[in-house]
Amino acid sequence: MDTRLFIVGLCQGEIIDKALLMQKLLSEKYKIYKKRLPPLHLTFEVVEAPEEQIIAKVKDAVYQACLNISSFPIRANGFACFPPPYKSVGLLIEKSEELESAAEIIKKQLNRVGIYATNPFGKDRVYHLTIVNTFLADRKWSEEEFLEVCNVVDKVPLDLQGKVLQIALWHPTKVKETMSEGTFPLQDRKTVSINLET
Repeated sequence: MDTRLFIVGLCQGEIIDKALLMQKLLSEKYKIYKKRLPPLHLTFEVVEAPEEQIIAKVKDAVYQACLNISSFPIRANGFACFPPPYKSVGLLIEKSEELESAAEIIKKQLNRVGIYATNPFGKDRVYHLTIVNTFLADRKWSEEEFLEVCNVVDKVPLDLQGKVLQIALWHPTKVKETMSEGTFPLQDRKTVSINLET
């Protein structure tokens, strides 16, 4: 059983509308997902959470982090293709001070309660919003199909905007009833106050 917990940003705006359209088109053309499409999101961290006690710690840390993060804009300025074994195509999210700050606040709050990322992205992290990949796919696309899509999107100009409004905790499943461990709103820009315990 996969005991990872994904800490993800939930977005709104044209970035989600266009990403969802692309996800549907690619899924239909390549028969990747049969029924439910994986929800679109921006991953901040992945942690190992095999027990309810650890999940509760993660929830508390993310809740505390969200008290210190304002909702913030994001922008996609191209596509990201991650080679096998991932065979993943997504929107490339431009790094910004607000995005990096949110990621750092989440990481610090997790570390405060003794939780550390299982797969730290490091300074070279590529923020992205996955459209299609082999993870949770009903049919894993071939390398040829993946490369075909990457060659096409490489030529597509892109400039999409959106806003991250919430942080959610998700198990790696498409089963709606067991996926979420909670969703926490980010603060209105006018009301956030920084009060981090280190």
